[in-house]
Amino acid sequence: MNSTTIPQIIMIPEQELKQIKETQGKILEKLESLQTREIPQSPYITAIEFMEAVRIRRTKFDHLVATNQIKTLKKSRKIYVPTSEISKFFSDPSIK
Repeated sequence: MNSTTIPQIIMIPEQELKQIKETQGKILEKLESLQTREIPQSPYITAIEFMEAVRIRRTKFDHLVATNQIKTLKKSRKIYVPTSEISKFFSDPSIK
């Protein structure tokens, strides 16, 4: 048995079609404004962002900090990592 799809024709009233097109236009405008918005680049990321970027868990992160293999900055209760430490993590052979 051969399965083929049969094209279907759906009739939409002209007013509804215009409304759909207007809505799609508004959505596209919103998406374009989101893409053009400039996101400030910070020289620091949070510890969680660092762990996600290099795909490690908290125990490994704590070990890297304790052995001074990555630099961190603590402000209040938050831990920050310089973004340069991401490339160091992958390029430094002493970090395992």
